[in-house]
Amino acid sequence: MNTLFSLEIKTNRLYCNGKATLIRLIDADSAFALALKDCLSQQEVLKLIRDFPNEVQIPPVGVIGPKEATDAQYQCAQTLGHMLASLGFCVICGGRNGSMEAVCKGVYQAGGKSIALLPGDNWLEANPYVTIPVVTNMGPTRNSLIAQTAFALIAVGGGYGTLTEMAYGLHYDKAVFATCDAPQIKGARYDTDLETIVTNICNILFGDLSFNEPAIAS
Repeated sequence: MNTLFSLEIKTNRLYCNGKATLIRLIDADSAFALALKDCLSQQEVLKLIRDFPNEVQIPPVGVIGPKEATDAQYQCAQTLGHMLASLGFCVICGGRNGSMEAVCKGVYQAGGKSIALLPGDNWLEANPYVTIPVVTNMGPTRNSLIAQTAFALIAVGGGYGTLTEMAYGLHYDKAVFATCDAPQIKGARYDTDLETIVTNICNILFGDLSFNEPAIAS
């Protein structure tokens, strides 16, 4: 292993510059682990994640937003989904219409995976782009599960339901990002530039960004 990246022997958790990342290898002797020895940057590790998606454990990124999205919000969420999936991230969302459909569509177009935590008991409620539909029969309470499962949340527009999910995320000490007229809540990081948001998501993955840093200016 090189000096930039190392593995914790007991857990197979990846460290970057001595900081714990949100990446855990399934097998320390895998092709991913062997290739990791030659990685000299975070970008090279992200490429490995894309090349060997089944050899690592990484929590998903949560994308939340309204079920009746505007055209701008729909396009924003679709673009975001494509960007995240292109970097190897799995996306978790509510799985139905609006921003949720849009982000799943973007993920699908990039060849990625999306998880839908559905409020009802019928998997067919999922939008047609969802990869893994999960029925909860919990109604809006499932919003808490989305916030707990994701390592970070990105709100694309939204109303009271999205605001609830953002609040859950902050309560669980998750980084919460917001764009495209998302609800205002103290502690969330607002930005109109998706590249900036995705860069910060990558920073969190590699342990570089504290959840307690000041909010990003919009």
